[in-house]
Amino acid sequence: MANPPSKEALALLDNISKLSGGLKNSQLGSREGLLDTCSRLIAELSHPSETMLKIFWSDPTHLAIIRLSVDIQLFQALSTIDEAGKTSAEIAAKCTSQTDPVLVARMLRHLAAMHTIRETGPDTFAPTTLSNTLAEPAYQDTILFLEDDFHIVHLKSPEYFKQHGYSSPNSGVDGPFQYAFDCKGKHMFEYFQSSAPHMGKRFASMMDMWSKGRPRWFDEVYYPVKERLISGAESDAEAFLVDVGGGSGHDIDDLCKKFGSEIPGKLVLQDRPEIIDLAQVDASIEKKAHDFLTEQPESPKYVADPTTGARAYYLHSIIQDWNDEVNTRILKSIVPAMKKGYSKILVNDFVVPNQGAVWPQTALDWELMASLGARHRTEAGHKELYEGAGLRITGVWRHPQSLDSLIELELA
Repeated sequence: MANPPSKEALALLDNISKLSGGLKNSQLGSREGLLDTCSRLIAELSHPSETMLKIFWSDPTHLAIIRLSVDIQLFQALSTIDEAGKTSAEIAAKCTSQTDPVLVARMLRHLAAMHTIRETGPDTFAPTTLSNTLAEPAYQDTILFLEDDFHIVHLKSPEYFKQHGYSSPNSGVDGPFQYAFDCKGKHMFEYFQSSAPHMGKRFASMMDMWSKGRPRWFDEVYYPVKERLISGAESDAEAFLVDVGGGSGHDIDDLCKKFGSEIPGKLVLQDRPEIIDLAQVDASIEKKAHDFLTEQPESPKYVADPTTGARAYYLHSIIQDWNDEVNTRILKSIVPAMKKGYSKILVNDFVVPNQGAVWPQTALDWELMASLGARHRTEAGHKELYEGAGLRITGVWRHPQSLDSLIELELA
């Protein structure tokens, strides 16, 4: 006879019932609530041995098969199949390199067991939205970066921490990444540029993938762009918004598409030269190659943005990538370009709750530590950082379907 469910399990079932009603009525946040509650229910119902098998058997083999799928173009093959599905032999025939059908069948069975694809009949499989998405170039690059390039950092982390007295790293040039790649003294982004440009390209693709399917900071129910930025903007100002370290430009390009002629002034995209060269944005957006960590010859400061008097300077996932010392330099380099009472800095980043942080926040915090010697911050941590750079928080906006926040700053 099975043991009766725990009080915690019963409470979670009740919460799932409530959230299910919200999902049926398209209530914002209900989907995210269900995902979290169902995950907690699985953890509550699972025996420790089941949890161990999932962590050390099913998940690693799942990742290994997804990685191998890139080489044989399995997800591309699956994307050509209708919802009725095809046999493993038929799917194998669509892969590259005349892949062994027996190997493909074994891969497909585990992908189906992990719900990455669907099993529609005996030895018959069909694609899902997820598997079709995994065939896209940005997702393929992400798989290659995380498995081929970055996985060694996690493998080497125990050695790093043993040698460093099990203390949390606070340096962007002496952390687990530098230990794994034997490049102490060189930041990860420097390493990409000088030693591994292919990793830098994959990393940029991963950042592009990261933005997909997430609420954008300029959505109406997220941050009120018209009320906080467009209203009161000076029509004769040269720049309206500068996207500092904006990568491939997906944020500023989508902002341009959404508001178009309503934007009073120029949009400027800034990043390192090799990244700017890859950016494909609207012709109206000015692209300026600049590394905000490169010391300018005319100034002892780290000049992040030479464009003065802009309405806003936007930093997406920048603050989370650096320690307090470097962030203070980045922010202080923008401060002289700001117009008091007019210019704003917009920080699009995670604000970790004091209690109840969810796994994307905690997992990414560990990744930031391992790769960049950086971290996520609570609201108090953000406040302390910005005040040290002569800024003050004028508001924090959150979207009910997003894990990150939009922090608005002005000169103190």
